[in-house]
Amino acid sequence: MQRIIDSILKKKDVLVFLILLLFSLYLIIDSNYYQKYKFINLSNNFVTNILQEHSSIIEYFKLKDYNTDLIKENINLKNEMLNNNYKNIDSVLLRKKFIYTDAKIISNNVSFLKNYLIINKGSKDGVIKEMGVTSPYGIIGIVNEVSENYSSIMSILNLNSKINAKVKRSNYFGSLEWEGLNTELLILKDIPKTANINVGDSIVSGGMSAIFPENIKIGVISKVVLNSKLDSYLRIEVKPHNDMSSIRNVYLIFSLFKNEIKQLKEKVNE
Repeated sequence: MQRIIDSILKKKDVLVFLILLLFSLYLIIDSNYYQKYKFINLSNNFVTNILQEHSSIIEYFKLKDYNTDLIKENINLKNEMLNNNYKNIDSVLLRKKFIYTDAKIISNNVSFLKNYLIINKGSKDGVIKEMGVTSPYGIIGIVNEVSENYSSIMSILNLNSKINAKVKRSNYFGSLEWEGLNTELLILKDIPKTANINVGDSIVSGGMSAIFPENIKIGVISKVVLNSKLDSYLRIEVKPHNDMSSIRNVYLIFSLFKNEIKQLKEKVNE
């Protein structure tokens, strides 16, 4: 211990110099807008690069899992193609409403009340706000901020998230939200108590928001509760298909007619 103290005392001049240097830099950055902006921009780029390198290392060790997921997804797509009727395939293609593109998550958290993800694509890749984001297993969230190279996504595990969803079997529509308590529990609201709802029913996107196509998977009903006899609506608990803590690859959904629909709604509400 004494040796450590003696070593510090021998280098006290260097330590004092470094402390004064750091303090001087802090004062310069804090009192000058330009220097503060450059420092924040530099630190953000540094952190983002670290996150991306960390993401690459994790991704390498999970290649086997990714290949398994891709195989499962290809099987599902093939099954859907076999079960669908393509007699009017030309007209279907002409009425295409959405375009898909891929991205990778470089930062993710599920421990806050307002959770966000960061992906490795931004405005230079055509990403814009309010694009829907999904995985092979279901809805992830909605793009809320975009920079040149990266974008942030408001997760479905966010208190501000509201996803238009429906019960696939009965077509009852509601708002899918998160209460901030359990990462494996979403709540489907605004479904009347007279609705025919069962545990095990599939919950999918409703297609009413022009952000997500209709019938994208979300989860299954795990519990149905009527809070009181005076309550007109059911409390429907939904277990999502996605494990939000282990997602790596996602799809971005661009709605070709979202702006047109938005403008029309604005005119109607004038």
